[in-house]
Amino acid sequence: MHILMMIHRLADASPYCFFVHEQARALAALGHTVDVISPVPIPPLMHRTRPLWAQVVDRTPQEQTLDGVHITYPRCPALGDAGERILGGRSYLVGALPAARRIHRANPVDLVHAHMIDRDGHAGMLTARALKVPFAVTAHGTDVLRYFKPGMTPLRRNADIVRSADALMAVSNMLMDRLRPYRPADKITEIVPNGLDLSLIPEVSREPGRILSVGTLCRRKCMDTTIEAFAGLADSYKEATLRIIGIGDEEAALRALAERLGVGNRVLFLGGMDHAAVMEEMARADVFVLPSWGEGFGIVYIEAMAAGCVTIGSIDEGIANTIRDGENGFLVQAGDAAATEKAIRAALAAPDDMANLRKAAVLTAQAMTWERNAQTTEQIYDRMLGRARGNC
Repeated sequence: MHILMMIHRLADASPYCFFVHEQARALAALGHTVDVISPVPIPPLMHRTRPLWAQVVDRTPQEQTLDGVHITYPRCPALGDAGERILGGRSYLVGALPAARRIHRANPVDLVHAHMIDRDGHAGMLTARALKVPFAVTAHGTDVLRYFKPGMTPLRRNADIVRSADALMAVSNMLMDRLRPYRPADKITEIVPNGLDLSLIPEVSREPGRILSVGTLCRRKCMDTTIEAFAGLADSYKEATLRIIGIGDEEAALRALAERLGVGNRVLFLGGMDHAAVMEEMARADVFVLPSWGEGFGIVYIEAMAAGCVTIGSIDEGIANTIRDGENGFLVQAGDAAATEKAIRAALAAPDDMANLRKAAVLTAQAMTWERNAQTTEQIYDRMLGRARGNC
């Protein structure tokens, strides 16, 4: 089948959005034709007001083919949050719809699959209607956590996207639970977790007492909680170190916190790293800790599990689908330093007892490949197309 995916260009080092590309190339490996349209928002006076984003835009080609996936990067106006509330994804259509029509004329598209409900989902829904093909959307995290908050009525447009999509997917139960009230029971609604590429996991060379955390240095990642937990056990484990990979606005405050708690020389801020370097760090880590909130899924957790780390995540977040507390990792309340310290102590105190837990973590992660993700998604596509043809 010919799949047209839509996801906006992200400000990272990946071609457009690494987790969407992983799914796209896995679908291509199954024999499907996959085109991706990745709108590139252009804010006013970009080079003056957003110089770092301007660098991302300047290095982004008009189109390219990677791993058997063709990607088009149409430029479109950036409207900001206020503009989005009014127009949703219509600004993306300025460049995306002409590109979609060209692709469709050259090789008819069977379906449109948008990633993220808000702007991308709106643009994808309108594109699918224009091409007269079925429409699927996957919820990943911020699109739900921002717009479908408990006790708050979502934007009518976003609720309409959830209600009307021919197939709705979410990467975790936590996200889908927020969307189900707006979803008809007779429509295709499935949990499709993200995956990982096992070939990127290096050979494990674990160093006892080496604790690792990876994420943006912002409040919701709860790096302060991790530092406080580490400080609480530092006297008991003199050789233990905490290594933090990531950049963000909270770095200065986190460094000051580590100094104030007397562990400044044992908390190492490693800055931003490319993916291969992060994987090398995971292969050497004993324990991985990220007691954050607002995590729709968190691929970093299953990467750590695949590397054999004792992995600590948060209760009631997306990863709670995958980590079974005490069996293949530990779950704590997001931001709870005492609970996080207790979990780290459990990992460090009895390394032999953790052997089965590590094995279970590896087995769990090894079952969560992008190949399996693509196979599940393919089955959902088949059901969509069957319903569109009136076969079921």
